[in-house]
Parts: sequence; structure tokens; C-alpha cells
Amino acid sequence: MMQTNRIQMLKTSATKAIKSVFTSEKAYAQSLIFILCVGLLLRLSFVSYPSQVVFDEVGFGKLVTAYGWTGERLFDIHPPHGKLLITAGAHMGGYTGTIDFSKIGTPCSESIAPLRFVPALAGALIPVLVLVVLAQLGGSLAAAFLGAILVAFDNAFVVQSRVIGLDTLLVFFMLSSLIALLAAKSRNGKSKIVFLLLSGMFAALSVGTKFTGLVAPGLAMVILGDDLLREKSAQRRWMVLAYAAVFVGAAAAVYLIGWKIHFQMMLFPGEGDAFYVPTGDFISDTIHLHRIMLSANAGITTQHPYSSFWWQWLLMKRPIFYWVKDNAGIYFIGNPLIWWGGGAIYLWLMGYLIFGRARNLTREIATDRRPMLWIPLAGYFISILPLVPIIRPLFMYHYLPALAFALIAGMLWIDVLGFTKSTPLGAQRFSYYVVTGCCMAVFLLLTPITYGFPSLSFYQRILGMTGFGP
Repeated sequence: MMQTNRIQMLKTSATKAIKSVFTSEKAYAQSLIFILCVGLLLRLSFVSYPSQVVFDEVGFGKLVTAYGWTGERLFDIHPPHGKLLITAGAHMGGYTGTIDFSKIGTPCSESIAPLRFVPALAGALIPVLVLVVLAQLGGSLAAAFLGAILVAFDNAFVVQSRVIGLDTLLVFFMLSSLIALLAAKSRNGKSKIVFLLLSGMFAALSVGTKFTGLVAPGLAMVILGDDLLREKSAQRRWMVLAYAAVFVGAAAAVYLIGWKIHFQMMLFPGEGDAFYVPTGDFISDTIHLHRIMLSANAGITTQHPYSSFWWQWLLMKRPIFYWVKDNAGIYFIGNPLIWWGGGAIYLWLMGYLIFGRARNLTREIATDRRPMLWIPLAGYFISILPLVPIIRPLFMYHYLPALAFALIAGMLWIDVLGFTKSTPLGAQRFSYYVVTGCCMAVFLLLTPITYGFPSLSFYQRILGMTGFGP
């Protein structure tokens, strides 16, 4: 009889465990689908509006047109990969290369949507990637969902997703590289190699979008270096080094392929010849052009009315005025609850780590219960520290990679503190829904200057009174 009861108990436990697994997987899938739909809706809706050239589209639009239609050699301080992907999307979308990108506000002679599609799609996928990263790092579904919601409803991420630009591609490739690397860490055999290759490829595309994308391979090397230090046997250490070689090899190959395409698509004389004329020697041309790009980047000294310093980004002191027509305009400005609230949580976490660990050098502290928390913290510092000494004009959108890592770290932190419950999303504490609802409400309040709807004058008065105006 006792044996029968034990068997029955085991069956009951197994049934509950199986149901729990399927329930959690279903909730996870539903959350991913919901976040994807929200991202696509907010980023891709009427993406052709305004049908005028907006801010940095002046430069990037010219470059894309040169790659895909004129073949004219132009110079840019950023590598070509991100612009080549935008060019491919524009081709598939039917763009014919007729838009005049000479100045901001120029009316578009054809739909600009094909050129904005790739950045918008990348921006729509970023919240999904945030959810996946948080789940991989051990966060609860509730914390992962909240982190994804915060990114989805951040006005700055939405604005930058809806113009021809590189920053959403940059964040997308950074997070994709991290996801693939974390997936590789939990696998063995061929699947491990496949994910390492993917991680290296995404890291190369990150660097190929902007040189600040070096965050992706930098963070990967830190993670692999941590694996190396944790291994005790020489054989296992050599394995980690081999995995690092796979990552670096894939990254190098993709990065060089992008430059090969660059030289093959810009064949005719143009304004870029004032900086460098290719000699036909691929390796020599690539190295030489990199030197000129880095020198030109460092040599930018002209100030801009909307430029800012790194220490101003958290407070959003210099929102960027992207476009204006009559009483409609677009500002690059973040959701204050997300930028300020997320920043406060991050600073709280850092203070706790510094002072909590200083007072408890040998005892366990709360953050020790989340052993993967150091990864987004490292991502934040690798993203922000190289920008600190730069004296050339920078803009608020340079903070987006660091913001993504700060929000990921913050969600893991509030998970440790118990703000989220380890139950389905429908059973969270009331404050969880209050935070989510308030972030959505503020997003809606800023919608007119996010999408360029009329009522610009009202918002400019508010921004001026609060010290955030132009």
C-alpha cells in the first residue's frame, strides 16, 4: 500500500511538473508574440510619415543612394555594413533612388518607407531580444516581460526606429550577439559551434554598423575570459580558447565581406575621393581607409546645438529636434519614467553593490542570488566608458546601447528584490501593473512629438518651462 501511495505521489508530482513546464513555455511564447506585435505596431505604422528628409537622413540617405543606385564614392566615419543592409531593404521595397537628401525638410519624390524599413524592423525586434536576454540571464517571465515593455514603449527608441539611421541596428546586433553567445554557453557539440558562429557574425555586424559596436565583441571576450578563468583543467581551457577562435574567425570573415561589398558598390568618382581613392588592393585599402575614418572621427570639433555630453544623457537634458513643419515636429526624447526610473534603479543597484559588498566581503548579499547580473553591468560599462573622454559632439542616441543594458540589469535587480512574483503574469502585485500602465500613459502623452503630429507649440512651451527645450 505504501509503495502504491509513493508511486501515486510521484505520478502526481510529475504531472504537475509537466503542466508547469508547458504552462511556462506557453506564457513565454505568448509574451514574445505580444511584444513583437507591439513593437511592429509602434515602429512600422505609417513609417513613410513625414514624407520629408529628417535629421541624419541627410547623410545616411545619400550613402544608401550611392550604394544602391549611383555608385558614387562617398565618405563616412562609420563602417558600411549597416548602410548596406538598409540599401538591401530599400531595393526590396522598390525604392528607385530619386529622393533628394540635400537638406532636412526636403519633400520626398517617392516613398521613403523602403529606406526606413530595416531600422524600423530592427527597432521592433529589440524589445523581443530584451525579453530573451532577461530569460537567459535567469530573470522571471514577469521581469523579462516588464523589461521588454519598457523598451517597446520608450519614445526615444521609437523615434530612432522610424528614421534612416544606424542606432537601432547597432543595439539589435549587440543583443543578438549576446543571445547567441549565451545560447552557446548552455550547449555542447555542433549546436555550440553554430551559436558561436552566429554570435561572431552578429558582433561583426555590430562593429560594421558603428565602431561603438565594439561593445559586442568586447563583452563576448569578457564572458569567454570569465569562462577561461573558471576552468581548472588545461584541456578545458584550450577548449574555451578554441571557442573564442571560432567567434573571432566568424566575426573577422563577416566584417571583411562587408568591406569587400563596399568597394565593389562604390566604383565611381565622388565627394569621398577628397578623403581617399581606392588603389584596388583590398587589404591595403581597407586598412588605410580605417585610419582615415578614425582620424576624421576624432577630428570633428564643430559644435551642434543639440549635441550633449555623456553625463547629460541620463537626465535627457538635450533632446534632439529632428523635424518640423508648421505646428508638427519630432523630438528625440525618451520616456521620462523609463530613462529616469531605470537610471535610478541602476544607480541604486550600483550603490548596493559597492557599499553592500564593502561591508560584507565574505558573506552572501542579495545580488549573489543572481550570478549572471554582472553581464549586463559589464555591457553598460563597456558601452559608456569609451564615450566619456570623447570631446567631439555626441548626441542622446549614443546612450541607447547603455540604456538597454541598464534596463536589463535593473529588471534582474528588482526580480531579486521580489518586486516581481515567480507566478504567471496575471498574478503579479498591483504595483507591477501601475508601473506598466504609467509608462504606457507617458508614452501616449509624448506621442505627438514622437510621431510628428500637430500641437508642437504646446510641447515646446512645456519643454522650455522645464529646461528641456531647444
